[in-house]
Amino acid sequence: MESVYYYEDVASKDISKILEDDFFKRIGFTVRECNLLGSERKGSFLYIKANPEDIELAEKKFEGAGLTKLVGEENKIVTSAFIAEEENAASGMGMIFG
Repeated sequence: MESVYYYEDVASKDISKILEDDFFKRIGFTVRECNLLGSERKGSFLYIKANPEDIELAEKKFEGAGLTKLVGEENKIVTSAFIAEEENAASGMGMIFG
């Protein structure tokens, strides 16, 4: 399961502190500035790919931190951008070690 969240730059310090938790290091996450993914938003996107139980726990840890979960078409577009980035990185590693 994949979830994408948006947060403004003012919340960046608080989000970074939350992401230092061992739980997030274990499940993994990716943070990218919105403009790097072609978005008009100002701030960052947080992408998490994990099982539904871990996503639910992550959302509880994020309560009150200023994150907005993306839904609808924007969620599809941003999720696709993160997946494409992962695939490009994986194919690049294959070319190096292949």
